[in-house]
Amino acid sequence: MRTLLRDSVKFLLFEVGAGYYAKKLASGPEADLRRQFAEFLAPAPGARVLDVGCGPGHLARDLARRGCRVTATDRAVRLLGIARRLARKERLAICFRRVPGRRQPFPDCAFDLVVATTVLYWVERPEAVLREMVRVARPGATVATLDPHASISAAGMRAYCSRRSLSRKDTEKLMAWARASKSSSCRDEAGLRRFLLDAGLQSLVLERRMDGMVWFARGRAPERR
Repeated sequence: MRTLLRDSVKFLLFEVGAGYYAKKLASGPEADLRRQFAEFLAPAPGARVLDVGCGPGHLARDLARRGCRVTATDRAVRLLGIARRLARKERLAICFRRVPGRRQPFPDCAFDLVVATTVLYWVERPEAVLREMVRVARPGATVATLDPHASISAAGMRAYCSRRSLSRKDTEKLMAWARASKSSSCRDEAGLRRFLLDAGLQSLVLERRMDGMVWFARGRAPERR
């Protein structure tokens, strides 16, 4: 019951604050981080990509510009509306679908690349979400995540912003992310490796960004038996 309540509150936060969230991620260090993540993914042109929990679709649009065939899902109606408008504005052919639960409405082995940015640390049942990501990835496909590291903190983020002379606006955005992260499922290296390996992923690559406070992670989907 408590898990269901927390999940409902998180859903409402994104539904009510969709406009703020979309604008927050559109520029500044968070936008830079997602561009770096897209480069970390190194998708091949024409790759079939699924972006799980796409939000306003900033990463989905980046991948579409790189020549990928992108499908993007989220449960927030207002965020998907923003994502569709932004994609239409750029004339990008992205398939956006609302998925209210954890089950992705796609067959097994449907995608060459499956990604989730700042999703798995936030949701109440991350193992179930990751299992779905692996299920819809073809054998050998890349499954990748971007999430905060367990070391993230308000003090650490403030120091990071100060060292880089970030604007007050950008500092406030990153501080808000750091505070929200402390009540979520952030992992250290051992925890992240165990989490990804338990889902069946192989050949893991883990990189820490933003002075170690953020994880870029990817692995290969296993062969089907």
